Amino acid sequence: MENKAFNFRMDTLTALSCPPEKKALRVYDTRVQGLALRVRPTGTKTYLYYRRLPDKSESPRKICEITLGNFQDITLEQARLKATELNLIIGLGKDPTKEAAEQITYGKLFERWINDYAKIHTVTWAEVEKNHRRHFGMWDKRIVTTIKREHVQTWFNNLGNTKGKDAANRNYNTFRAVFSWGLMQGIITGDNPCIGIKTFRKVVRERFILPGEEMQKFVESLNQEEPVIRDFFWMCLLTGARCSNVMGMQWSQINMDLQWWRIPVTKNGDSQTIPLTSHALEILRLRKESNDLHPVWVFPSNRKGWKTHKTGHLVSLRHAFQRVIKRAGLSDLRIHDLRRTAGSYMAIQGVSLTIIGKALGHRSPQATLIYARLTQDPVRQALENAQAALVLPNNLVHIPQTQKSDGNANGAELVETS
Repeated sequence: MENKAFNFRMDTLTALSCPPEKKALRVYDTRVQGLALRVRPTGTKTYLYYRRLPDKSESPRKICEITLGNFQDITLEQARLKATELNLIIGLGKDPTKEAAEQITYGKLFERWINDYAKIHTVTWAEVEKNHRRHFGMWDKRIVTTIKREHVQTWFNNLGNTKGKDAANRNYNTFRAVFSWGLMQGIITGDNPCIGIKTFRKVVRERFILPGEEMQKFVESLNQEEPVIRDFFWMCLLTGARCSNVMGMQWSQINMDLQWWRIPVTKNGDSQTIPLTSHALEILRLRKESNDLHPVWVFPSNRKGWKTHKTGHLVSLRHAFQRVIKRAGLSDLRIHDLRRTAGSYMAIQGVSLTIIGKALGHRSPQATLIYARLTQDPVRQALENAQAALVLPNNLVHIPQTQKSDGNANGAELVETS
């Protein structure tokens, strides 16, 4: 039943579902003009007002689309009443979207952006939603038309001073994206208050676990952790995969015979197949034989979800990682640095940037350029080869020779050059 009109009934609307291959299903009520219900493949249902404005209105032939409320939050009769009120406004020749744009709060705009855009087109929407709860509380009930550039700049500067420059830049990007989307969709009007904000200069992080003593301390500390934590961090280091993908690793994604792990969707939206080394395969083999073997997750959590009451995979290990590096006496290390460590050790061994990028699943070559600083052996050899072709005098370098001296205070005699 796609884009079909019928007399809305709660039992019919409750049973509606969207085919997984489609972005959305929209059906219309024959009882009240303009009332529609949109159903996502995820099961999210939203009442909409969807109608083309008449030729004699202030915005002729414009598609008027207004969110009325979530299916579980308002009743069918409430949705019909809202749609009827909008029809009355249109009957007066007015554009109801302009009035709605002047009254919408940032919290409502963000909610629409998350449901109508981020959940469909991005992989990291859940993390963005968490950051919104942490840092955007002051904006949730603000009418978007009252948010000015100077307000955003003050918020951004305070966020940089309290949470760090990276966090400020990251949340500013979300703020700007939400406003841009709202303006493009015609949900809000006016200017984007995030345009013209002076942001912090982005500094590329280069930290990784150094070979030798630092790596030895890290390994000794890591091996003192409980098996599931220890094996998780080892898998991050051995595969170079993002920690979120390792957390969600499933047994069905692993082929022990072909020795690879296929990630269905990565951060950039692509799938990735990671070859498993002998060390990684040994960890997986031991996990299959362990007492905490889970039928789905390779790295299960013993906590139950507050919604499903079922056990899932590991979710957040920041505290565990801090415990490991504190015990090892190391500093300025983050979980993501394990991925950078895998790439850095390949670069130190002279592996090409192309291979490193493929191993880490980088879509853009620019993301791999950070490792160019570590591939010094090929550069050094190229310089040696070039200098071997030069005709250099044997006495190009003169080294002072130390010997007994009668009057030289330094006890050294300089060798005279010709």
